[in-house]
Amino acid sequence: MSAPERRDDELVAAVRAGERGAMRVLATRYLPLVYTVVGRAAEPGLDVDGIVRETMAGLVAGLSTLREPTRLRAWVVTIAMRHLADARRQRLTPGDRLTDPAAAFAGLVLLRQALTREQREVAEATRWLDPSYRDLLSLWWLEVGGHLSRFDVAAAVALPVPHVAVRVQRMREQLDTARRVVGVLRSRPVCDELPALVASWDGQPDPLWSKRIGRHLQGCHGCAERVGGRLVPPERLLAGLPPLVPPAPRASAG
Repeated sequence: MSAPERRDDELVAAVRAGERGAMRVLATRYLPLVYTVVGRAAEPGLDVDGIVRETMAGLVAGLSTLREPTRLRAWVVTIAMRHLADARRQRLTPGDRLTDPAAAFAGLVLLRQALTREQREVAEATRWLDPSYRDLLSLWWLEVGGHLSRFDVAAAVALPVPHVAVRVQRMREQLDTARRVVGVLRSRPVCDELPALVASWDGQPDPLWSKRIGRHLQGCHGCAERVGGRLVPPERLLAGLPPLVPPAPRASAG
């Protein structure tokens, strides 16, 4: 009979006591979570691997000063969100978008994971959200899947637990708008007004354009019919998707 998996606080105590291999076990446990939080929230152009490395380095360096080992999970996702915010601020040009398809790996991985049409559309719609809502969705997604608690989410976004529910509701409203935008942009034929509306759009997901196209959908009967009726609640679509799997380390050349 195998030994039960040790709790986070037990592993923290083992690391502090100098137990060999305890840090490796802890890092192995948290790497998929960190990779998923950052990968699902980051937009194209951000160095997701770099953000993940910085977060894991922060985990290793700060573990000795962690006051409440039982709240390790909340602490780790908070570090991840901080490094993600720092990476956004450090971009040379905030509006830059990389043309290399690999730069959008998070969105591509999500689309490959999502097996149903509705899941694919939700995954694609995340790229149309404001960055703060994209961060919250990434965390809420893990909460829905049972990987984070509401306390963990609240700690990561620096809000009281009761306020998170309000933010989640606003995020879901923006997500629903983005889902309808994704649907109408794919539908054929398009209405007569839509081509003129998006004439100056560069074709990349953008929160501002989501709002503009969303306003059009509210007043266009034809587009509303193409998009369809009631949307499937996102938690029903997201709960079954597993965390992202970090890529295997590249073998060094030579």
